[in-house]
Amino acid sequence: MFVLDFFKGLVRSRVTGVKVSAQGRAYAAQAKVKGKIAGKFNKAVDGSVKKAKGVARGKGGGPGNKKERKKMGFSPFSKKKGSKQDPDVMNQTMTAEDAEEAKTQAINVAEFDDTQFQPCVGWVVIMDGPQKGRDFRLVPGRNRIGTDADMEVVLTDPYVSSHHATIVYNDEGIYQISDAGSTNGSKVNGKKVMQAQIVDNDNLQLGHTALKFKALE
Repeated sequence: MFVLDFFKGLVRSRVTGVKVSAQGRAYAAQAKVKGKIAGKFNKAVDGSVKKAKGVARGKGGGPGNKKERKKMGFSPFSKKKGSKQDPDVMNQTMTAEDAEEAKTQAINVAEFDDTQFQPCVGWVVIMDGPQKGRDFRLVPGRNRIGTDADMEVVLTDPYVSSHHATIVYNDEGIYQISDAGSTNGSKVNGKKVMQAQIVDNDNLQLGHTALKFKALE
């Protein structure tokens, strides 16, 4: 029992680690976008301040006098709403665009973690039993079936053992089911087996749970 608890805790810690890593990358992406917004806003404000100072320095005469400034459009208060020099409008525009970019990056990090991805090679669909209608994807290599939380296919049937059986998909494209020494045994198309090759549409029986096997290839 201690060993089982240890491995369950290990699995939970690994899952938590993956979630924390994904969240960290999402926060980093959002921080990058916020920094980008701040940089653009500060640049726009600095440009407006420098232009205003230039107008103030031309206060005396020549092209910097009041009439000339008005005629040539030098007034710092004559900018039209929505012009490139308006930092408020620029900030609003950038915020909308960059917020969407941050959202997209966060979704990409949370949902598409390549380090955890494994291709699907088939499914088992529960046809009868406590979880009728539910399906589980199968991946290359080992797919353990049982009631333990760390199984690849987790069943809630009390007549199914903690580790009841295993479906293996090998490099040759062959699917094979093996009973793991369960209490109530495993059946393929109504026949009790310890180990057997299975093909598309085979019927499996584990405890009181009936499953349909579907092969991708």
